Amino acid sequence: MPKLKLIKAPGMTGSGQSYLLSTDEVVLGREDVCGIVVPNHAVSRKHARIIRSNGQFFIEDLKSRNKTLVNNREITERHALKHDDRIKICDFQYLFQDDRPFVPHMQPLPGEYKPPVNLEDTQEDELKNDSSSIEHMVAKGSDTDLLNAQPKDMLRALLDISISLSKALELEPLLSTIAETSFNVFRQADRCFIILAEDKKLIPKIVKVRRQGSQDDHRFSKTIVRKCMESMAAYLSEDASSDVAMGAAQSIAEFRIRSVMCVPLTDSDGKAIGAMQLDTQDRGKKFKKDDLNLLLIVANLATVAIEKATLHESTMAREKLQKEIEIARKVQLDFLPRTLPVIAGYEFFSDYSAAQTVGGDYYTFIPLPDGRIAILLGDVAGKGVPAALLMAKLSAEARYCMMTQPDVPTAIQHLSDQLIRGGIGDRFVTMAALVLNPVTHRVTIVNAGHLNPMRFRATDRTLVEVITHEQSGLALGIVESYPYEAVEIGLLPGDTLLLFTDGVTDATSPAPADAMFGYEGLTATIMKPTAGSPIDRPKALGERLVRAVRQHANGRPQTDDIAIVCFGRLVENVPPTGPHAMGGRG
Repeated sequence: MPKLKLIKAPGMTGSGQSYLLSTDEVVLGREDVCGIVVPNHAVSRKHARIIRSNGQFFIEDLKSRNKTLVNNREITERHALKHDDRIKICDFQYLFQDDRPFVPHMQPLPGEYKPPVNLEDTQEDELKNDSSSIEHMVAKGSDTDLLNAQPKDMLRALLDISISLSKALELEPLLSTIAETSFNVFRQADRCFIILAEDKKLIPKIVKVRRQGSQDDHRFSKTIVRKCMESMAAYLSEDASSDVAMGAAQSIAEFRIRSVMCVPLTDSDGKAIGAMQLDTQDRGKKFKKDDLNLLLIVANLATVAIEKATLHESTMAREKLQKEIEIARKVQLDFLPRTLPVIAGYEFFSDYSAAQTVGGDYYTFIPLPDGRIAILLGDVAGKGVPAALLMAKLSAEARYCMMTQPDVPTAIQHLSDQLIRGGIGDRFVTMAALVLNPVTHRVTIVNAGHLNPMRFRATDRTLVEVITHEQSGLALGIVESYPYEAVEIGLLPGDTLLLFTDGVTDATSPAPADAMFGYEGLTATIMKPTAGSPIDRPKALGERLVRAVRQHANGRPQTDDIAIVCFGRLVENVPPTGPHAMGGRG
């Protein structure tokens, strides 16, 4: 294990003490929170730090007052440490000791090292050299340095591999290509494994066996792979079964592994995402150091190709999802009414504003056989395609229930039961259901967990909820056979009923205010008189509310759909305004 050894200190206090460099960053300074405390006022609070990146250790000065020296030279940028380097911080000197085996001329890849995933059942024992095996633990190096040592036939093989990998865009065929080309290059290999780390587990994505045998041929040594990934170093052994470095790993003995190579697969951030392992079960076929160097280059090429394939698959998945969302959005809009009801003495308004994703806001007008009309406004819990599909089911079931059931509470109860029996899982639907009798000017109201409908009375400019929270029932799809309660009110000339989803009250202004529109904004908007008009009509109220919500959001993207429905009784001798078309549908 690399360490710092204190070799000189004022009064020689603490001289000889060693500090293991077991983490990715160790700070040296006089503060107690530092990994290595240097107790002297000439030392800065945080003076310098030692960083581990891709298996290599570096030191950098943290803009200290009295500088940091390595081998009596001031360092001004990150400096790579070598075995027996001397680090001087004021009157303190440390010796950097790193006796790990290495291969010359192989430099670590650039970039900050990030620890690999904490694989299950990780073993902490370090690899050790043993005379019974030829073992190399090497940091991943630059392809240029490795290529310098390869003969022409190896270069030809690498070119073939590069061409093959450049053509593959899907991950599974790509991994299969990597395994196939590896078998062609490394003729002595009996098995090839490409293992990726997923959810802290080692998953063999591709297993290639030269000669089919027992099921054990498809099992790999987790001992070797774990050590390779955690040390971020390649591993080579001429005879793993007798390798002291691997200890008494049962898998190595069971799988009759002889010569083996294993190299880590690292992403662009330096994080181990998996490993490639090739092994042979024949004592006469051994991997050499040149084979390991070549496999390192193959792994580098493979990692780039894997990242490209993963990115391609992610892009394709996003495009597919976007198309599904667009289709769901069109389906959703098709279920909303295209025209408003035309009833003498009444005026209707509706507006639907879609958020960035598919939502589940829903409203409809259903003419009933006896001349009454049902006005429904609901909000399906959740967003996306599932919410849109549930809204489509809700639309069909709601029309059937309202047309066939004797009264509004029974119709809503039946609708809720139908949704439960249809298997909506943990989803639910809030809904306000109103039935208007335009002859008697009476409205029957059932509220299933939705925002309470409100009545604006233009004659005395009052705004009240027409149903109490106690009279409201549960949302649809929660409890089967739930008894809903109906409330009946009368409409006077100039009365307007307002129905809306929580996208209205939850509309939020831009940062830093982040203020919600809320009931305060809704009340202030509705109570404000329309300029030049003595009577506020349903259409004017609805349009004013839509404008107020948009002005409040001031360009901030919606996080929820907004649906508004207003209808009311006109004052006598005041003709309806404008065509009976939708105020907005997206």
